[in-house]
Amino acid sequence: MNPRALLQPPRALAVIALAACVVYFLSGLAPAIFVVIALSGVWLFFRTVDLRFFSVFPRHGDLPVDHVPRRLWRVFVEVLLQYRVVRDRPVVGLLHAFVLWGFLAFAWVSARHMWLGLIGLDHATGERTWYGAFVAFWSVAVLVAMIGLSFRRFVLRPKALGKLSPTSGAVASLISALMITYLLGWGVFAAGSSAWKINWWAHTLAFYALLVVIPISKHLHLVLAPVAIFFRGENTSSLRSLQEDGDDLGMIRFKDLGRKDVLDVDACVECGRCTDTCPANLSGGTLSPKQVILDMRQGLLTGGDLVAGTVEEKREGKAFVTEDDLFQCFSCGACEYVCPVGVEHVGRKILDLRRGLVSEGRINHERVNQLFTTMERAPHNPWGVAHDTRQKLIESRQFPAFDGTQEWLLWLGCGLSYDPHGQAVAQAMRQILDAAGVSYGVLARETCCGEPARRAGNEYLFMELSGKLVESFSTAGVKKLVTCCPHCTTMLNKDYRQIGDYAALGIEVRHHSEFITQLLPKLALSPAADGSAPGTKLTSVTYHDPCYLARGNGITSAPREVLEATGLNIIETNHHGKNTRCCGAGGAQLFIADDSREAQNKQRVNQQRFAELMQTKASAVAVACPFCPIMLRDAANAAQRDDVEFLDIAEIVARQLPAKPTNGAN
Repeated sequence: MNPRALLQPPRALAVIALAACVVYFLSGLAPAIFVVIALSGVWLFFRTVDLRFFSVFPRHGDLPVDHVPRRLWRVFVEVLLQYRVVRDRPVVGLLHAFVLWGFLAFAWVSARHMWLGLIGLDHATGERTWYGAFVAFWSVAVLVAMIGLSFRRFVLRPKALGKLSPTSGAVASLISALMITYLLGWGVFAAGSSAWKINWWAHTLAFYALLVVIPISKHLHLVLAPVAIFFRGENTSSLRSLQEDGDDLGMIRFKDLGRKDVLDVDACVECGRCTDTCPANLSGGTLSPKQVILDMRQGLLTGGDLVAGTVEEKREGKAFVTEDDLFQCFSCGACEYVCPVGVEHVGRKILDLRRGLVSEGRINHERVNQLFTTMERAPHNPWGVAHDTRQKLIESRQFPAFDGTQEWLLWLGCGLSYDPHGQAVAQAMRQILDAAGVSYGVLARETCCGEPARRAGNEYLFMELSGKLVESFSTAGVKKLVTCCPHCTTMLNKDYRQIGDYAALGIEVRHHSEFITQLLPKLALSPAADGSAPGTKLTSVTYHDPCYLARGNGITSAPREVLEATGLNIIETNHHGKNTRCCGAGGAQLFIADDSREAQNKQRVNQQRFAELMQTKASAVAVACPFCPIMLRDAANAAQRDDVEFLDIAEIVARQLPAKPTNGAN
């Protein structure tokens, strides 16, 4: 497709409109001229949409149609009520909302306006009714909103909005013209007068000119955003499953884009919210989720081939997104959480592009290759720690072995098996399960679920590790599984269900925050018997929401219920719940982050988050992920704050369990 073709419709409409006006004043054939303008405007609109969207819309990539009522409700809340738009930028969001609500109020008036064009202007009766006054109010509101938005766009010019666009000025002018001409026709000119008729035609031309400009600009989101929001997932997007034909190696070329991908790149409104909240960008990195989407749009519309490549390949026009940017992503989902038009950047774009690069052997990231080498060797954990470390934990703490007769498998994962603090969390979890009388056990040997490998793009290694794990689960007869790691929760509850053999097992997966919440009635917690060291009893905590738990799985209330049950006062940070800030471990960054490069930035991601947590003045930081305390403790060390305690919610609960007679296992 020739992108210059997108620039032709406005010229065509201008010529048609000019000719129509001349014919009208010479012959008075108003209805016929109106029909010509209307049909021309509508035809040019659909022609441009076809060139930009439908002509490149792929035949592959299923769009989810489950939970239709929930999806429709989301469209109502986020489109008609403008919830996300107003939530994150209240003032600007309300101005945008006024424009939308004003156009909704205009719907009936516009319909009558078009009908009048068909039957003739001599049938005009005016708009001085209660509804006409109602629309006049919204016309003023829209005008005020356009003045505010234009001042921000063309005078203040926030960095997030990017370069000035002529179409933005055209749209602002046309919308303002629609409002002004309506107000003149409603309250100034007498219906049927010459001035009124000229004003009516001006309104008509502005309306159809706007219809033509919309699809050649970012304002196509007015049409596509409701659709993208409908098909968006509830939580951070996951990697899609590869097609079984053997040719699918990830997102490599533009022909690999699925339907939702094309929908996303065309629905982007270029507001920059995603980049403003991206931890990589906030810490001085070059990754801009907005630019990734815009670069993909450019490549799609210009007939590009390779989506991603090196900086040099992008400079030469051979690729559109750089490998360096892709491997800065923390897969935290902050970009998707704030996006007002339903764009899914993480799993569907960035991680799939990583997978494509790795599948073709086109990565130059030394730390990534080192991670793959480490995980390919037994015992396959990303730290490369010997299995004996986990074995000693199980034996010394006398964890019961899972043999298929127990109800629950306690999945330790790499975090609880090999990290010293993670092992303390495992012990705390054992105490809780014992106190609640839960039937459980642990596997004698665990294979890493492959989360770091898949997030870094190595699908082959993930499939190899997952095959071993699925066989292990099947042999052991696992039906229910609880884990303290949100990353494992996401893998075993989402990614693994793309594997037919695993899906057939029907394993129930629970994060320990939800599981402990269910166990609270069985636990005789005693805040007065807090097991803290003398003089260090906890009184308050600030809870750090892990990205993969809050945005990835939608779990925010369960950890707080657990903490409240212990009698602790929770002091929230400015960014909490689904609006949490990343600790810097996700997207395999715990293992692949370039520390030497990050040291040159203003502040590392974990240091930024630690500084925000410290502003609460809480006694300790509560977590619900084994990776978060690793990153936050590193930030505490950098800040020389060895007085800060990081505790998993399981540790806090275990401290308040009634003391038991010593039996050699504690």
